[in-house]
Amino acid sequence: MVSKVTAAVIFLGSTLFSFSVHAEPVNSSSPPAAVSVQATSAQLDLGLTEADKPARADNGDVDKLDLKYAKGYLTDAGRLATSPLRWESNDWLKFGLVIGGTATLFLVDEKVKDLSQNNQNSVGKGFASIGNTIGDPLVAFPALGAFYLYGHLADDSKARRTSLLALESLTMTGVIASIHKSIASRHRPESGDGPWAWDGPSLSSKNVSFCSGHTASAFSIATVFANEYRDNPYVAPVAYGLATFVGMSRIYSNKHWLSDTFFGGAVGYFTSKAILSYHKKQKDSPLSRFTVRPEISKEMTGLTVKYAF
Repeated sequence: MVSKVTAAVIFLGSTLFSFSVHAEPVNSSSPPAAVSVQATSAQLDLGLTEADKPARADNGDVDKLDLKYAKGYLTDAGRLATSPLRWESNDWLKFGLVIGGTATLFLVDEKVKDLSQNNQNSVGKGFASIGNTIGDPLVAFPALGAFYLYGHLADDSKARRTSLLALESLTMTGVIASIHKSIASRHRPESGDGPWAWDGPSLSSKNVSFCSGHTASAFSIATVFANEYRDNPYVAPVAYGLATFVGMSRIYSNKHWLSDTFFGGAVGYFTSKAILSYHKKQKDSPLSRFTVRPEISKEMTGLTVKYAF
């Protein structure tokens, strides 16, 4: 067990070196589109050249579980690890807010624990058990795999993309959360020790309260689904509601302090935001939406021009 000052140093140090608060934005401006003119007896198309099309397809799109997708983990891991070198002022502001919020919650951790433990009942324990199951990575991985299988069988590209991005976000989040757990070695509230019981760097799996892995996992998945299905107004509230429910369940079950769940949620959220930015879909250029087609018939000879909005 260490002092409050030492605990603060451990917290700040582990956060600075292993918490990717935000990824550098991907340059959304597409390169000038080249014009390709292909004349046949059937049509004349204006749009991107064949040389441009593979570049666009490789620029972050995720649709298939293959070797290319697996290799992307290494690239994205490198981007995550070095992202603080490219942070701008607003990124550091977000980082400071997360640090400040977590540090503030340290002051009320014990009171929140007492409140939750003094109001235990069978109904609450039942709900907490459900929340703990939802946030369990051992449940999340098979569930996302099943969602990908659905996307494959139903030929639903959005389902495939969402499941693959969620799988990557869940994996990266798990690694980052594990790093914090090993560096901090904070005692769980169920141990009977106070919230300032931090042992520092250790490979032991005994004291791994900071941060909450279940909450981090839940928010990593929720963030991906909220982003990919943002056209549906119900997905984001449900996804983030369930993720918050997971965090509350961890506190009610006396597995984590309030600050553990808050920081875990931030890790999951910002890690997923980073992964999403690396795989952001490029918008088609205006020229690629034009189709010019000759019309030849007994009645008329001319051109039909179409533009897809």
